[in-house]
Amino acid sequence: MKKTTIAITSLMAALFLGACASSSETSGVSEPKACPTVSAQKKLTKDMFYDKDGKFNEEAAKQAYFDMFERLGYPVSDTLRKGMWVSDFNLKDFPNVGMAGIFWAHENKHGVFGHEIFLLPNQMLVEHKHVAGKGLPAKYECWQARAGSAYCFGESGDDASKYPNVKVPDSQKKFVTVNKVSRACSKEGNTVWLNRTEASHYMIAGPSGAIVTEYGAFHDNDNNRYTNPNVAF
Repeated sequence: MKKTTIAITSLMAALFLGACASSSETSGVSEPKACPTVSAQKKLTKDMFYDKDGKFNEEAAKQAYFDMFERLGYPVSDTLRKGMWVSDFNLKDFPNVGMAGIFWAHENKHGVFGHEIFLLPNQMLVEHKHVAGKGLPAKYECWQARAGSAYCFGESGDDASKYPNVKVPDSQKKFVTVNKVSRACSKEGNTVWLNRTEASHYMIAGPSGAIVTEYGAFHDNDNNRYTNPNVAF
């Protein structure tokens, strides 16, 4: 009787484990581990960044990034404070669509380019691509998250369903043409590469925001092409 009980128990355990393995293999998308997050920034609304006439308040936008830097422990040097620029891409949806940045190096004699991208929590850098022109090759680039996390969308990577909490803002949904995604996570220290020159791509920050170092070739802003025809940068 004892041997029979052991045998039945073993059989049930084997069937259970087999079912779990089968479920794991066939359930489709496996959810990746989340990047570490920090305390949430206060909810940002459009009225914080636009006056009654719809004019973009760049100083208020910069302060939102400085607040994020403090939460993420990112040092603010005098160079950064003086040289950081902000943009809402002229789309009037800054809490959801916009960016800040600084060019640490940008010179064509040796083709050197070093850029930091700053995105508020869940903020989107709009879809675009870089083309050849004005004697310059199409810009090639890659990205590494220094703090927070960023989801880099393009032609290659995982299916977007792997990250169900990463949402394209409503104002941009009809202007995106690529939906493969690779995550740049500060804890993982990984680098995400553009799969080819002139490929369309965009970026969305994680829930803590994103500080992303971009490594790329020297380029001219006139060689940027935006999917959304209303973008001005």
